[in-house]
Amino acid sequence: MKRACALALTALLLAPLSAVAMGSGDKYSDAQTGLTYTVYKPSYTVGLTANKFQLLPCGVGAEQWIYVKYGGTKRYFEIMETMAGVKCSDPGLSKYLKTVVVNGVKAKLHAYCDPSNKTNYKKCSTADIARVGGYLMFTNKAGKNLMRTEIQVQAIGGITYAQLLAVAKSLKSVQASGTPIQEAEPPSSKVILATPSYLPAPPKGGSDEYRCFLLDPKFDKETFLQSISIEPDNLKVSHHGILYKVDAAKVASTKIIDNESAEAGWSCFGDTGIPGASAFSAASPSSWISFWAPGGNFKAYPAETGMMVAAGDQFILQSHFHVMPGDSTSKNSASMKVSLSLATTPVASLKTLLIAAPVEVACSPQESGPLCIREAALIDLANRTSDKGALQARGLPFICGQNAFNPIPSPVSECTTTIRSPLKIYGVTGHMHQLGKNISVTYTEASTSKASVIMTRPVWDFDNQTTDWLKNPILAMPGDKLKVTCTFDVGLRALLPEFKNISPNYVVWGEGTRDEMCLAIINYTN
Repeated sequence: MKRACALALTALLLAPLSAVAMGSGDKYSDAQTGLTYTVYKPSYTVGLTANKFQLLPCGVGAEQWIYVKYGGTKRYFEIMETMAGVKCSDPGLSKYLKTVVVNGVKAKLHAYCDPSNKTNYKKCSTADIARVGGYLMFTNKAGKNLMRTEIQVQAIGGITYAQLLAVAKSLKSVQASGTPIQEAEPPSSKVILATPSYLPAPPKGGSDEYRCFLLDPKFDKETFLQSISIEPDNLKVSHHGILYKVDAAKVASTKIIDNESAEAGWSCFGDTGIPGASAFSAASPSSWISFWAPGGNFKAYPAETGMMVAAGDQFILQSHFHVMPGDSTSKNSASMKVSLSLATTPVASLKTLLIAAPVEVACSPQESGPLCIREAALIDLANRTSDKGALQARGLPFICGQNAFNPIPSPVSECTTTIRSPLKIYGVTGHMHQLGKNISVTYTEASTSKASVIMTRPVWDFDNQTTDWLKNPILAMPGDKLKVTCTFDVGLRALLPEFKNISPNYVVWGEGTRDEMCLAIINYTN
């Protein structure tokens, strides 16, 4: 539960942080100089020193809010102040315990308790504040010619309720120093990589090729990626690209595979094609970092988060090329540029969870042909892509708790995954191919059974595949569930040029353009 409560940290909702310059020496007084609400400073800090003081943006037209952290990474408390009535932070999932009085005003006391354990949740008390964490929330009085202030004092990792209350009661208003805090943008730091120009050569009978390219950012220390842009130079043949991270220990074996091919890169249907790789395994030696699909080439991560890359790690860019029959090969060469913006201050490590649903869509009554038989379509998939691709299509029903031996054809695909450890969800992306009609991702809390749609595309647009960054990140606890649901329409085959002169097929999960995917990409922190 200590990990769970660490996740209950305030969610920073908007915009990158600014670096704070030197002022009078009292940052509280400097902050008061530029704010119209009353700033409060504690005189009692449980013996802990402040290691972070920030003024953070809070939406268009709103004043900045104050975030201060005292202590280290395991035992600490935080103070958050904003103008009364303006919500700039989200404390996360907690249990209300009681109302107490702090300096003459009523304050609500909350504790962090595990909602998946209903027995312990009911017994949650002030003792859990020391064991896990908790906070006080109240609106304090206004100073002369100033506005009232909403304050949250939060304790984590061994600070008792009595100490938490003492910190809150020690808060006193400050006088403006006359020296406002000056903000300066941190220096930008960028790395640009590019794949070699490559002429796609799909396997016989197919129109798709997956090619992987090894890219070396030459990082000599732990680095966090703040944003990633993947830009193809030939949209005529570029279908999508996925950027994977390769652990430093796997780079040598990856280079051996790369050198085996006379052409640039290597064939990689299904995943990155390196030893031990798996498309959906979190323990895979090549882990998903970011992707490009039409309409979604730029990924800027939320404030105080980033993708971690260790010293010596490299990247694999898996490029999906789709060549239309009859196209002139002279116009099919393509490459991709990867632009990385590096974080210049410490951030939380953002990770990726993939939820893939099996696809089992039969030919329409108006269609016929040998590939309308599921087994024949799977054999064709293996011939056009790889045996591993066909194995994924066969295995997904089993992964999602469905009948893998006798799947039922349906235009609707879905898969539900259960959260096993506390995590904080920041963003969701959906992915389908050309026969998609709509896609949604639903989050269900185990403690309340409340279901919320956190991403939806009521009308799927293949050329606009963007990420939905959540305004209020979700603190997901063990037992909570995420479900991806997709609807397909094989009738679209009669309207799309990609399917012209191609025999209709029973549609399964696959990496070819004539195949389909139902995929949710979840960005989260532990």
